[in-house]
Amino acid sequence: MTYTERAVTVTRREWAVPVDPAFGANHVAVSKAWSGANRAYREDHLLAPEAGLPDNAIAFWPGDTEIVISYETEQPARLVADDLARVLATYDHLNGRLPSPFTHLSIEDERKYREMARNTLDFVNASAPPQN
Repeated sequence: MTYTERAVTVTRREWAVPVDPAFGANHVAVSKAWSGANRAYREDHLLAPEAGLPDNAIAFWPGDTEIVISYETEQPARLVADDLARVLATYDHLNGRLPSPFTHLSIEDERKYREMARNTLDFVNASAPPQN
């Protein structure tokens, strides 16, 4: 038996409509939020205005103080410069090249590690094949 490991970044877009405890949510506000979510979903998924949406494309989450209309998109996970800067500094700290961990570095040293991380990511992203 084998398995596959994946890392994805999930983006959740939300439109929140306030709910009045005595009167509920205003139908015009709900309609505008729903239209906004519908439009954004179509843009994110490159769908034509007349194309149908999957039944579970957009969700409504009723609460005591608001109704949240939302959808999620997934993309392959991407390493960000700040995370890589912390990894590089941790590696240097564990190998004795850096006297303190990233959280205790001077602002100037943090800047240097972030710049090194950005340069590394620029190099990696430029040499990586395009993602479809």
